Amino acid sequence: MAGLLLGGCGEITQFEKASGARVALSEFYGRPLLVSYYAPWCAPCQSELPLLQEMVTRRGLQVLLVSYDATSQEELGRQGAPLAPELPLLRALPNARLPYPKPRALPTSYLLDASGQLKETITGELSARKVDELVTTMLTPLPRPEPWMIYSSKQ
Repeated sequence: MAGLLLGGCGEITQFEKASGARVALSEFYGRPLLVSYYAPWCAPCQSELPLLQEMVTRRGLQVLLVSYDATSQEELGRQGAPLAPELPLLRALPNARLPYPKPRALPTSYLLDASGQLKETITGELSARKVDELVTTMLTPLPRPEPWMIYSSKQ
């Protein structure tokens, strides 16, 4: 019975780096996250890399670059070698439970809100204008919770 229960939980980590280190989406909770699928043979993917890098380096945003192709760690390392260190290339683990489907076309990016829920799917190459919209969305502070009301029994 315990094996069935544990098997139904899925993996805690969803991604793997070329080094073999595991990465979980939960590591990014609390701030919006852009997950962008990439392949070295995809020309539009190559074109949007500078915009994604700028989102990370100049604006301090969270961006994950995920290999579209199911690759080995060695292949992941070769594909990721020419990329900027700020955008390490990851691969999704086979049994990963993700809050979005595997993309049907490239490039595809998924904007997750601070709680890890899918907020927007962007199919096609990111433009500077779209990146500005995403930055605005990602930098908008979360609404403040209503303060607790303290009621006194004395009136």
